[in-house]
Amino acid sequence: MAYDTTKSPPWGSDYLAKQGASWTVTIPALKPGEYILRHEILGLHVAGTRMGAQFYPSCVQIKVGGSGTKTLPSGVGLPGAYDPDDAQGVLVQLWKVNSGLVNYTAPGGPVKVI
Repeated sequence: MAYDTTKSPPWGSDYLAKQGASWTVTIPALKPGEYILRHEILGLHVAGTRMGAQFYPSCVQIKVGGSGTKTLPSGVGLPGAYDPDDAQGVLVQLWKVNSGLVNYTAPGGPVKVI
């Protein structure tokens, strides 16, 4: 969740704080193996200036056992997933989003559900 006006609070980072810095995810019955789970918070408080957005990524390596059969869809390549001139997700005027003057679309491609 990045920004969803149907939620309270609408910003994912505020929701994370409301949850005590805890977020629950469901991992499907993946094929056994090693995986990287990546989470990122994008600070937009100075994103109205080119290169002002602040990226806070975090990764954890997980080992999946068992007999799952699902495979992951192709993802977004890193580096290269973000464009510093992306006016809908990276180079944004936060006050315009919060005022409802523009829509916000998180960068990095669509969320893929398996």
